Amino acid sequence: MKTVKQAQLKKDSKKHWYRFKTFARNGAVAAFSTRRFRMNFTSEGSRSLVVAHRKHFCKLVGVPFEGLVSLEQVHGGHIVRVRKEDCGKGARNLADVLRASDAAITNCPDVVLSIRSADCAPIFLLDPVHHAIGIAHVGWKGASERLTSKMVQAFRHQFLSRPANLIVGLGPMIHSCCYEVGEEFRDVFGSFVTKRKQSYFFNLKGWVIDDLLAEGVEQEKIYDTAFCTSCLVDQFPSYRREGARVRHMLSIIQLKPKEKE
Repeated sequence: MKTVKQAQLKKDSKKHWYRFKTFARNGAVAAFSTRRFRMNFTSEGSRSLVVAHRKHFCKLVGVPFEGLVSLEQVHGGHIVRVRKEDCGKGARNLADVLRASDAAITNCPDVVLSIRSADCAPIFLLDPVHHAIGIAHVGWKGASERLTSKMVQAFRHQFLSRPANLIVGLGPMIHSCCYEVGEEFRDVFGSFVTKRKQSYFFNLKGWVIDDLLAEGVEQEKIYDTAFCTSCLVDQFPSYRREGARVRHMLSIIQLKPKEKE
């Protein structure tokens, strides 16, 4: 696997959330929570509790809760373009989430894009030249549909972005040390599945990085948090370790408003 840069992160004193410093220097807020918060309506308590936790997290990282947009997340490869009128969709309930989507892009500074995850990869993208952002929820199914590649292509088509200008952040995800899969994964992911003793392990992060590089993203502009959710289950949620009642972390990204000349 190609080596990418270690992400520089700002964290609060109790490690309840992290923010990418590189994104902050280039015109965006990109951040993710730890397992302290309750972020998922289907498994983490009452709707009012989840809304309260989401509001608190948004306040801590400095983004408006009113702009939060949530996706249905169906473990696929569909990307939606989010506009100002979508602000608030999925923030307070599941009724108006953006359907059949696992990734989103926007060039609207009012929008706060978000995904929920608990082992799947949160991928943050920023074009500082054309002032556009994106976020993707990539598990093995999304990886098999080349969702990361599709995101770079969407930036190119929707915002005329050059892949070489994109800044990419890789959030906490399950790493190959813990991601045990079936032998059939070799048919899809090839050398990104390795055998150790009698078990097979999938390198999701390596697959994502390979897709980014193949699309023309520069290696030195990919920033990896290096957090394995399964190894660090005391800090991050892991579906593999905890099952269906697992908590979820929330990842968000928002453009900073342009300064007036």
